[in-house]
Order: sequence, then C-alpha cells, then structure tokens
Amino acid sequence: MAKRSIEDNLQESLNHWQYLYHFGGHDPFWSDGCNLNLVRNHISRYKEQIKELYPNGDYPEVYYQDTPPEVSNDYMARTEEIKENAENVLAACKKDPNYNELLFTVLKLNAKIQEQTSINNVIWYVKGLEKAILQNDLIHMRRANAESYISAFENCIKRVKNLYQHEEQQGQLSLF
Repeated sequence: MAKRSIEDNLQESLNHWQYLYHFGGHDPFWSDGCNLNLVRNHISRYKEQIKELYPNGDYPEVYYQDTPPEVSNDYMARTEEIKENAENVLAACKKDPNYNELLFTVLKLNAKIQEQTSINNVIWYVKGLEKAILQNDLIHMRRANAESYISAFENCIKRVKNLYQHEEQQGQLSLF
C-alpha cells in the first residue's frame, strides 16, 4: 500500500473514531463501543504500517496524533436521545389504529393465518421495543423507527383483510 494511502486511511480512521464517539453509529447489532474499538484497532494497524514504510523514523504528521483510548464495549453515544426516541416511537405505535386492530385480530386467527400474515412478528416490534426499554437495551432502542413500524402495521392489516376476503369468497365468515 502506498505511503499516502496509509496516511489518508489513518486520518480517516481517526476522524471516524471521533465521529462515532460523539455522535454514535447506526449499526443495528453492535454497540458504539465495539465499533470504536474496531476503528481503534485499524488506527493501530495503520500506525504499524507507517513504521514499516518509514524505517528511518521520519513519520508523517498524522502518525503523531494520539491513538484514541479503548472504551467499554457497552459504550453508546447519545444515550438520552436514543431513549427519548424509543419512548416516542413506542407511544406512536400504541396509538396507531392498525396496531390496535392487529392486537384485537390476532386472538381470532388460527396458526396458519398468523404465519401467512406475519402478524406476530409485526406485533413483536412493539413488544420487543417495550422489553428493550425496560432492559435499557440501547442497541435495540436505536433501531426503533415509528414510520417503518406503522407502515408494517398497515401492510399487515391489509394482508389479514385480503386473506379473509379470499376466504369469505370461498364461503367462510369474515372477522371484519
């Protein structure tokens, strides 16, 4: 790898670490702390590569920037913002008429229809978010998105209604 490229990669990684530390990331499964430590490892590796490329010790300026500290793997940036957003998403979901209709409807559906419509998975968005809030699971809470959840409720109730319209045409009763 060329000297300039390694220097650029090192600077980019240093900048990325700072950004992640202050603003957090969007990784749906890993904490900011895990990602920060991964970036820190990249920084250390780039510094090792610079040592190999500059055997006389005349390192570029970027080399002398401090290597960021290792952080707790549990570290999350903007925790209060994540918690507040999760609470707002939960409240919006619980007010959604399609979500409430799904809660009422799921009790009347047989297992086959529940599976065909994915109704339990869609309802779990809210149940899972409630659990994440209770357990302070910031990674799960960070994934919460009212718009996508509410869209899923709407699509699911449409699937349920379409399925029942189809069965109604075959002589079965409708729930609605």
